[in-house]
Amino acid sequence: MSSSSRPSRSLRKRQPAKLADDIDFDLETLLKEHEQKGAEHRAKRDAKKQKTGKDEEVDKYAGAFTGYEIPFDTLPALCIERIFAMLDSPQDLFNLAFSSKFLMSLVTPETVIRSAVFNNLRKRDKGNRKTMSNIMGYISNRSIHVPSTHRMLRLLNARSCERGDRCWGKNLNTGKAMALNRNSTNRPFGLALCDKCVKFGTTKVPYSHFSRFQQGVAFHQWNLLMNPQRDPKTGDVSGPLLEVLELQQIENTYANNDDKKSALEGIVQKALSNDGKYCPIHYEEKAAAYQEIYENAEKEADDTVAAALEMDQQKYIQRRDERIAKRMTRIRSIYASVEEILDDCPLKDLALDCTWLESDERCVKFSCHVVEQKLGTIISAPASASERSINNAANDIKRIFNTLNEKSFFTFSFIENSSNRFRRGIYEYCRNETTPLEIMQSSMAGDVHFMQALEEDKPIRALVRALNRMRGALPKIFALSVMRPIPRDRDAENRVDEYRRLAEVVWNKKSPSQYGSEIFSFNSMKDTFNSSVEEFQTIKSNAKDYLLEDQTRRFLLRDDSVAGRDNFSRQDALNTVFSPKIHTVWMTGTRSSAYELIMERNFESLRNLHEQYFRRPSQYGVSRA
Repeated sequence: MSSSSRPSRSLRKRQPAKLADDIDFDLETLLKEHEQKGAEHRAKRDAKKQKTGKDEEVDKYAGAFTGYEIPFDTLPALCIERIFAMLDSPQDLFNLAFSSKFLMSLVTPETVIRSAVFNNLRKRDKGNRKTMSNIMGYISNRSIHVPSTHRMLRLLNARSCERGDRCWGKNLNTGKAMALNRNSTNRPFGLALCDKCVKFGTTKVPYSHFSRFQQGVAFHQWNLLMNPQRDPKTGDVSGPLLEVLELQQIENTYANNDDKKSALEGIVQKALSNDGKYCPIHYEEKAAAYQEIYENAEKEADDTVAAALEMDQQKYIQRRDERIAKRMTRIRSIYASVEEILDDCPLKDLALDCTWLESDERCVKFSCHVVEQKLGTIISAPASASERSINNAANDIKRIFNTLNEKSFFTFSFIENSSNRFRRGIYEYCRNETTPLEIMQSSMAGDVHFMQALEEDKPIRALVRALNRMRGALPKIFALSVMRPIPRDRDAENRVDEYRRLAEVVWNKKSPSQYGSEIFSFNSMKDTFNSSVEEFQTIKSNAKDYLLEDQTRRFLLRDDSVAGRDNFSRQDALNTVFSPKIHTVWMTGTRSSAYELIMERNFESLRNLHEQYFRRPSQYGVSRA
């Protein structure tokens, strides 16, 4: 068959596998053999497991207590109390305690309070703890009937309003009281109340009511009061000690606060004697005992959390130190490899200048931006860095710095004898104001366009590109270009540094933002330089005239009885003319610009502003130069 008539691979049919005709086996026999092998394998495995974990002492008493069970409620009372103390969930304590009358009798206030305070400490779930804090707030203020142990446990686990048939939110179809808000941890007045009972069953009093901050009065949300609640079945009274009517009668009867407080104390004693379970003395002892138990539990819980956090922090620091040590070892080996490759590079010290960060996971930070960029991926994951990637990065770095050395870039000889004053300013700045390391820290130094300019023998373009991303470089270059000492001008010679500061202000005002995503183009730089030169000549002349004016000289002789703070003199106030600022008057919203006042030759307003500088320098953010 020719290849043209042969069907394609996708259309060919797979031939079915051919089985031998003489195969004869019994499937049931095969399955039985497989099961037998599996049973033998499991028996050997279990025997090996028992052999490794076998203990003669345990073997001796194995099965001795088989079938022997002890009912929980027949354990000794002290044993059950210890078990209760280990429960840190009010829900578990409630389910266990209310399973029999005997267990109910063994629940203590300390067990209930500690179960709420210690509930879910590690998970930072403080719902039950906040609920207990809310209840204890009323008890510490001695404003509610002290709840019994069982009632306190029920308050912690309440799911519906305890007013039952008298609940304002009761559902008549189901006959159930309204459910409590699951996210709420409040127990208003020491009661489990739904939102509607709080809204419709309480009395709102004005914030000026005398009893708002008095001991013995239970308030909710600062101005809500409620009457005590009496259980219709048992007759027990719970909630607030006093009725709203009694408080309002005191408010209406007495005008003096001392008299109101005395009447309030009498009513509190009467309420405890008539309705409370305890007499006033026993009530105070009971409330103080509850409060002491709660404060001790709170302190112990806070100490437990602090100890756990400290232990976690120590473990984290230990793991972090181990991780940093491993990274540091690997990164130092990478550094050694790069150093070996750059061994014959004349600018090796400049390229490998770095800071070792012993306590930081970065471990090392290279000073040159291009080196940091080339080795960034390798340093971020040193364990997975291959020798090939390290060699490639090191060779790229070597190529860049060899090119810089071959072009004699850092001698700046290519710009030394330029007749252009801006280039002379660049040369002076590079020789006296900065270093090669600071230039290489620029984000543009060493990039593709920088190296392209060098290879095309355009070192000035490469240098300007690097200076473009050095903060404060271009304003200083402009100042060095336009302000040079003039022997004939004694004032200019004496104030050359001040006028250079003024020149920097002019450049920053005229130039667009040079630290954004786009670099400062050469055309924009040229236009900005020309316009800044013209404006600097104007503002320099105006500043000079202002300082030589008679009124300004008299300003220096004014009374110093209202001397400025921070040793700020009148001369210091005048010197701010070389660094004019813009101020906003917050009361009127107006803006006052010293720069515009100088340009407009509004010397009188400028002197008034300098007078304010002298009187309140910190308010205007000025200081001695």
